Amino acid sequence: MSELQIEEKMKAALEAKFQAANAIVQRKNRVWAEIEPSKLPEAMAWLKAEGYGHLATVTGFDEGENLGAYYHVTDTHVLVTLKAKTPRANPVLPSVLKTFPGGLSYELELQDMLGIKVEGLPPGQRRYPLDEDFPTDQYPLRKDWKTEEYLAKNPLFKPEAK
Repeated sequence: MSELQIEEKMKAALEAKFQAANAIVQRKNRVWAEIEPSKLPEAMAWLKAEGYGHLATVTGFDEGENLGAYYHVTDTHVLVTLKAKTPRANPVLPSVLKTFPGGLSYELELQDMLGIKVEGLPPGQRRYPLDEDFPTDQYPLRKDWKTEEYLAKNPLFKPEAK
């Protein structure tokens, strides 16, 4: 019996059920797979039903032409990471809050810091983690964001006259 039997089964299930691409068993207790954003809520619900009931974190990324997120879920033994990417020109991902309500702050952070619209968030949410008065067209975690340009436009950071 293989030492990675659980991981290999999970990899095969993700490929079969959700047409996961680039699925790999990275090492013991670690499975990675890329899925289409439209399949993300269903895949997360399936993982939870399989015992992966803890959303450990969501990590946003900028790959240039694409933005997206890694969703890390665990059953406390095996960590499964699902990658969902979306075009930079119109970045949209579906929410996973129906399955993992505790993911609200992660999904708000995707919107605030990377400009990824997360469809299905409850209306009326405050911004997170940026202040309410932070410009809505500025996304600090994008690789093309220019700190100097933001600071030059923001009166809080103007050098004091001597």
